[in-house]
Amino acid sequence: MLFALAAFGYANHATAQRADQNAAREAEDAFGVSYANESVGLYYEEDIRGFSPLDAGNVRIEGLYIDQQANLSYRIVDSSIIRVGLTAIDYPFPAPTGIADFRLPDAPEALVLSPRLNAGTFGDTSAEFDVRAPIIGKTVSITSGLGVYRNNEWFGGTPKSFSGGVSFRWRPTPDTEIIPFWSLDKTWSEEAVPTYFTSGAFVPPRVRDRGRYTGQDWATNTSRGINTGVIARTKRGDWSLAGGLFRSIYAISRDRTTLWLDVNEEGIGSEIVYAAPASRYVSTSGEVRVTRTFAEGPRLHRFHASVRARNQARLYGEAEAVELSRRSIAIRAPAAEPSFAFVERTPDHVRQVTGGIAYEGRWKGRGSLNIGIQKTDYRKHVRPPGRDVIVSRDKPWLLNLMGSLDVAPRLSVYAGVTRGLEESEIAPDIAVNRNAAPPALRTRQVDAGVRASLGKLQAAVGVFDVRKPYFNLDDANFYRRLGEVRHRGIEGSLSGDATPFVSLIAGAVLLDPRVTGELVGDGTIGIRPVGTSRSRIVLALDVHPERWRGSSFDVQVTRHGGSFADQANAVRLPSRPTVAMGVRHRLQLAHRDVIARVQVTNLFNTYRWIADSSEGLTYSSGRYVWFSLATDIDG
Repeated sequence: MLFALAAFGYANHATAQRADQNAAREAEDAFGVSYANESVGLYYEEDIRGFSPLDAGNVRIEGLYIDQQANLSYRIVDSSIIRVGLTAIDYPFPAPTGIADFRLPDAPEALVLSPRLNAGTFGDTSAEFDVRAPIIGKTVSITSGLGVYRNNEWFGGTPKSFSGGVSFRWRPTPDTEIIPFWSLDKTWSEEAVPTYFTSGAFVPPRVRDRGRYTGQDWATNTSRGINTGVIARTKRGDWSLAGGLFRSIYAISRDRTTLWLDVNEEGIGSEIVYAAPASRYVSTSGEVRVTRTFAEGPRLHRFHASVRARNQARLYGEAEAVELSRRSIAIRAPAAEPSFAFVERTPDHVRQVTGGIAYEGRWKGRGSLNIGIQKTDYRKHVRPPGRDVIVSRDKPWLLNLMGSLDVAPRLSVYAGVTRGLEESEIAPDIAVNRNAAPPALRTRQVDAGVRASLGKLQAAVGVFDVRKPYFNLDDANFYRRLGEVRHRGIEGSLSGDATPFVSLIAGAVLLDPRVTGELVGDGTIGIRPVGTSRSRIVLALDVHPERWRGSSFDVQVTRHGGSFADQANAVRLPSRPTVAMGVRHRLQLAHRDVIARVQVTNLFNTYRWIADSSEGLTYSSGRYVWFSLATDIDG
C-alpha cells in the first residue's frame, strides 16, 4: 500500500492539494464547510436551521442555480460551503432555507496527481485517484478523478460504489472562462438502513450489536447519478455575464426498503420489505445572470438581472409490501425473495421560470445593502394511473432585503427579510402516497445579528425566524399539509486562529421549532415537529505547532439536542454528545511527503436513537476508526 503511493516518478514534492485539505483550518466560519473526506460546522447540505436546502432546491454551483437530483461527485467538486445569515449578503437572490454552494477546483498551474487509500474498522476500504493538470498553458486545464468503494456500513450493510468525473477549464481570453463537467456515481448491493416504528409511546430497546445486519440479502438497491453541465463567465469593462446549464439524473433500477413495524418494548416487531418499481428523476436547469459593477469613491455598486429555469420530470410507482416473520429486531431470519408485479408508474412534471433584478451596494466603513425582487412562474402536472391529472400553479413575487451597518471598525450589525418558493420533501416510505411530491411551498425568513472581528478570530451571532407550510403523515398515513411550521432560533459562530498553532471552530444553534394548525389545536398532534433537534453545539480544534513540521492533532465535540420521536410529542429523545479525535502525520516516503491520517469518530461509543420526520427511528453509528494515506505528486 505504501509503495502504491510512492510509485510515481515525479521529482517535485507535493503541494497543498487534496492531501492537505483540512476543514477546521480552512473554514471561514462555523456554519459549515465540506471537502471530499471531511467536514466541520453547524450545518451541512441536508440541514440548515432544521430544513434541507437540497430538498428545497437551494443549491448552487459556483453561485449559479442548479436543480440537483443526483449528488454532486467530489471527484469534480472541491468543496461545499453553507451560506446563511450575513454570509449570504453577497449572494444575489438568497433563499430562506439557506444556500449550499458547491465550488469546483481552481485551474492548476502544474500537473498534480493525488492518490488516496482509505480503510475503516467496519471493514470498509476505498481507493481514490485525482488528477489536476494544465493542457495548454494557462488556457486549458483538466480536473479528473475516480474512486472505488466497499462501503461497509455501521448497521452491517455492504454496498459497493464507484465515483468518477471530469471537468475542463478553457480560458480563451483572460476575462473569459468556460467550464464543462461530467460526473457519474453508481451504487449497487446497497442495503437500506433499517427503520423502526414502535407500537406505543416508547423507543425500542438498545440494539447491542449495531454492526450486524438483520434484514434480507435481497433487500438491496441499485442506483446511478449523473451530473452534466457547463458554466461560462466573461467580463467586459463594468459588465459581466455568467451562465450555467445543468442536467442532473438520478435513476433507481432496484428499490427495496426495510421497515420494522409495531415494535414493542421488548424489541419484537414485524419485518416489512417494500419493493418499488424502477424510478427516475431528471432535471434540466440553469441560470443566466448579467451584472454591472462600478465604483463611486468609497462605494461599490452591483446591479444584477437574472433568469433561472428548470424542467423536471419524475417517474415513480407504488411499492408492494412483503410482511415477513415477527421476531426480535436483533435476530435475522432469511427468507426467499417473492416475485413482484408492479402497477403502472406515476409521472409528474415541473416547469418553473424565474426572472429577477437585484442590487448590491457596499460603502466602505459604513455598511452594505442587498435587495432583490423576482417573479416566478411555477407549474406542476401529476398524472396518477387511472385518475385525473392533478395540476398546480403559482406565480408569486419574491422579495429579499438585507442590510448591514458598520457601527465600529470591527463591528457590524445586519438584518434582513427573504421570501421564497421551494420544493417540499417527498412522501416517506411508510406513507400511503409514497414518493408523492407536494406543490411548491411559499416560505419566508426574517433574521438579524451582529458580526465582530476579534484579532484573528471572527465572531457572529444571529437570530432567525423561518416559516413554511408543514407536511407530514395524517392518521391514515397520507402525506399532506397539516399546518405551518416555524423555526425560530439563535445561532453563533467563532472561528479563526486562537493561537499561532491552534485553529478554532466553535458554533451553536438553539432552535425553537413549532407547528401550528387545526390538528395542533384539536390535540391530534403536538406543537413540536418530529425529529427536529432543538440545539446543536460544535467545537473543533486543530493543533499544529511549527515544530511538528506539518503534522497536527484535532478534536471535534458535537452535541445534538433533544427532539421528539412522535407527532403527539409523547416520546422525547435526549441529547447526546459525541467526540471525534484524529491525527495527521507528515512522513517522507520515496523522497516525497505523504499524509497519514487516523481519526476516531464517536470515541466513547455513544448510543442514541434518531427520529425522522415520519416517526421512523434509526440508531447512531458506533465507534469507528478511519485510516488513510494520501499524497500530492507534482509533475
